[in-house]
Amino acid sequence: MTRSSLPIAVALAASAGLLLTACGGGGSDGSDPIQPSVTSAPATAAASTAPPPTTPAGPAAPHFALPSDVTIDFSAFTGSDTSQKSILQDATYAATAVVETEALGHPTETPNFKRFFTGVHGAELADQLISYGKAGKVATGAFRYYAPQVTVNKAADSVTVAFCEDQSKAYDKDLKTGKVNVTTPSLNSFSLWTYVMSKGSTGDWQVFDYKWVQGVEKCQTA
Repeated sequence: MTRSSLPIAVALAASAGLLLTACGGGGSDGSDPIQPSVTSAPATAAASTAPPPTTPAGPAAPHFALPSDVTIDFSAFTGSDTSQKSILQDATYAATAVVETEALGHPTETPNFKRFFTGVHGAELADQLISYGKAGKVATGAFRYYAPQVTVNKAADSVTVAFCEDQSKAYDKDLKTGKVNVTTPSLNSFSLWTYVMSKGSTGDWQVFDYKWVQGVEKCQTA
């Protein structure tokens, strides 16, 4: 594993029913297709204040308060299909909102997380991210997201966005001491996420369901 402790997505899987691989015995080999379920319900956790925000990408873009020791890189999320640009952009905002919460050790949902995640699964993810901080850890290092694929589900009025995550240079940091637990990259450093998204009342594409697969070879070689 990339980090010293159980990754957020692994802990989340126990409560959200995510498909996991390459973490102990059994499970998939990381090549199985992801089949997200479709469920939706409002999240209710309250927002809280955050450190001074970073500069947004545009007038409607969210402000993110990422620490200086955290970087996020998105490759190919601009998309050549103009109909998918807003979907891919909001997927990057959702992924950044997760890292922001991990990196800050936030005691409640951040405004950005509430904006781009909704439903029962969004609330479950928020709980896991908050528990990570309560355990005295925050995320540090470099996060890379790439190879996005968009599928439009017209019948369900939703879309799925699948993309790879590289955490080979992302680590746990002790919140009190600031000590970083640098680990050796492995296949488990590369994961595949699938967001199931629908457009909310404000016009944002929000994640209401998702799956995560760890140890995906095609993401390691992409």
